[in-house]
Amino acid sequence: MASIIGYDGGLKRIDFVPTPNGQRKSLRLGRVSVKVAEVWQAKIEAIIGDKNANRPHDAEVSKWLGGLDESMLARMRAGGLADGVGLSAVTLGAFMEQFFAALPGKDATRISYGNVRRNLEGYFATTRTMGSITAADADGWRAWLTDTEKLCQPTVSRRVIAARTMWRKAMRWKLVGENVFEGVKAGQQVNESRKFFVSRAVADAVLQACPDTQWRLIFALSRYGGLRCPSEHLALQWQDVDFDRRRIVVRSCKTEHHDGGAMRTIPLFPELEKLLLRAFAEAPEGNAHVILCRNPGINWRTQLQRIIRKAKVECWPKLFHNLRASRESELMRDYDLATVCKWIGHSPAVAAKHYAVSVDLNGDFRRAAGIAEPGAVEAQRNAQQSAAVSNCQQMSEDGADNEKAPENRGFDVSCHVPAKPDFAAGWALQGSNL
Repeated sequence: MASIIGYDGGLKRIDFVPTPNGQRKSLRLGRVSVKVAEVWQAKIEAIIGDKNANRPHDAEVSKWLGGLDESMLARMRAGGLADGVGLSAVTLGAFMEQFFAALPGKDATRISYGNVRRNLEGYFATTRTMGSITAADADGWRAWLTDTEKLCQPTVSRRVIAARTMWRKAMRWKLVGENVFEGVKAGQQVNESRKFFVSRAVADAVLQACPDTQWRLIFALSRYGGLRCPSEHLALQWQDVDFDRRRIVVRSCKTEHHDGGAMRTIPLFPELEKLLLRAFAEAPEGNAHVILCRNPGINWRTQLQRIIRKAKVECWPKLFHNLRASRESELMRDYDLATVCKWIGHSPAVAAKHYAVSVDLNGDFRRAAGIAEPGAVEAQRNAQQSAAVSNCQQMSEDGADNEKAPENRGFDVSCHVPAKPDFAAGWALQGSNL
């Protein structure tokens, strides 16, 4: 079906017949070795066989075609080897196998893309050819996620964006001619209703309900240290905790592929110090890790839910994420945004979009508008009246002392304390002593 022809002192070409009754064509390879020419010969024969059988290429041939440079791909197209059934009829299932074989990143990334793959194959079927999926089909898939699968808006948005990324890869591999998900509306990725500020009162109640020091430390590292759970908890070692310099080195596998994202340094916050010291005292001899709970079969989220129920407080959404977000929002009230983002380990844009939550919306509004807190005026008046009475009583005692020991006083003070002092009289008396 295809043969290697050598000519002009080392140049080689592949002669082939694209169809059973077709005209012989040639593909010039240039000055290549016999081994390279044999690879081209095998691939061309496979492509011709797929075209004649009206079947899609397998993942290996598709990947090989996708890796060709544009000049060689143009020669393939000119010979009828990179158009029609051969290239565009790669099935969705074959593309997914190829995509996941080349997918880098962490397990969480593969899980996330795996959910998108499950939705795509569930709607289109693995046997559906990539070239047959249209922009209208992509719109229908998005509507199916919402209407049939009942996914919330942020989840739909993330999966549309992931599908768009997959098709962008398929375009680069020359498996499709267009990205049919490019115009599909993604929508809002953040569910504002799931943001929640975990107050210190609630956090203290949960800490009291924790069964041991290890669980108190797991909870506190999220709420008061802002660590990602569980990856940054499990990576924390005792050598990373500097009690003398009051700092902690946090190692992050999630951001290690970014420049300078492999680790960050945070202060040894007072809320963490006592717990870390206690955990250090209880740690087994020679143990390097701070967190001893390292069984991958244990679900930390389920265990935290039990602890929250024991503390008799309402369970909040996104348990560990909102603990981290609460700490960042709390720190933003006392430190500048750039500093807090360095401690938490992400950009200001991510902080504003996914983490920032109101700590005391009503109280902040009243302070900004100059509105006194409910009962604050009465409390302030009572405090001033009490201070005035106390001050006047002290001045009366000083006056009595002056009569007994005038040599110890440089001035005379006389004060009449009314039986029921009022606000104005109190301030007048207080002012007379200034």
